[in-house]
Parts: sequence; structure tokens; C-alpha cells
Amino acid sequence: MFLHFPEDSLLDVRGARILSPIKRDRWSKEFARWFDWVLEVGEFYDYGRYPVKGVGIWLPYGFKLRRHIVELIRKVLDSTGHEEVLLPLLIPETLLKKESEHIKGFEAEVFWVVRAGMEELDLKLALRPTSETCISYMESFWIKSYKQLPKKYYQIVSIFRYETKATRPMNKINTVNAT
Repeated sequence: MFLHFPEDSLLDVRGARILSPIKRDRWSKEFARWFDWVLEVGEFYDYGRYPVKGVGIWLPYGFKLRRHIVELIRKVLDSTGHEEVLLPLLIPETLLKKESEHIKGFEAEVFWVVRAGMEELDLKLALRPTSETCISYMESFWIKSYKQLPKKYYQIVSIFRYETKATRPMNKINTVNAT
């Protein structure tokens, strides 16, 4: 068993931590606390100290791990005939409203860009809360015949949602790192 809590640590003669295993029932009840501790001690992700709620920072070791996982995901998707695309970060309000049924569950969590410099924009732009709106719109230009189907696209990007509930590192965060 490799599950530990910081207070369960003992120090050896050099001052290094020796971690003692914990019982499964305690770990399952306190998983979130243990997970936060692992992210911090392992130097994977720094969460909760940046002055924007729900935003964390990938540290070098964690980012390397993330990059390897993303590479594995790409290999799997590419091997199944998916094609990688990169869709826009900004979505016009008019497009997002066309998907009103789809966005109903997170409409209140959309980040809006309403100004460029000091000028008010004529059209509100959403920071990508999801990518379905963009892909649906663009496929209407790209696909001209049923013979072009099926099309399988993917992208690995950040999405942005203003989470008003308690957020957890790499679970419920304002910038979800893959879609």
C-alpha cells in the first residue's frame, strides 16, 4: 500500500520523511486531502495559491507527466482515425446561443470578453466553455456530402468555466485542460 498522509510521516536521522502506509478506509474517506498533499509534495501542480479561484499551475515535473499522458491520448485517437484540430478560443455570443439547450447546465459559468483594450465590443465573446459550438458551425462549411462522413475530430485544449462551487485540483478547475 502506498497511501500516506503527511502527519503519518516519520523523520529518519537525516531529516528525510519516511512514509508509513495508512489503512484503506481512512484513505477512502480522506482521499481529497491526500490527493492535494501528493500534488504538492510530488511537485506536480500548485493549486490554491494563485490569486484567481480555481486556477492552478502545472509545475515542471507534473507538466512532463501531463505531456506524456496527452501524447498517449493522441496516439490512441490518431490510431482510430480521429484527426486533431485547433478551434478558436473565442466564441461569439450568437453562436453560443444557438446551442442554448447544450449550454443550459453551465450558462452561468461562461467567461465573457466584452472589451478590447478600452473599447466596448459590439458582440460579446465567450472564452471557450466547450467546443461543440465551434465544431458544429465549422462542419457546415467543411462537410458537403454524406460521402465525407463519418468525420472524427478531437482537440486537446483548455476550456474555461467559472466554477462557483468548491473546486479541487485537476477535477473541478476553471481551466479544464483537455476536451
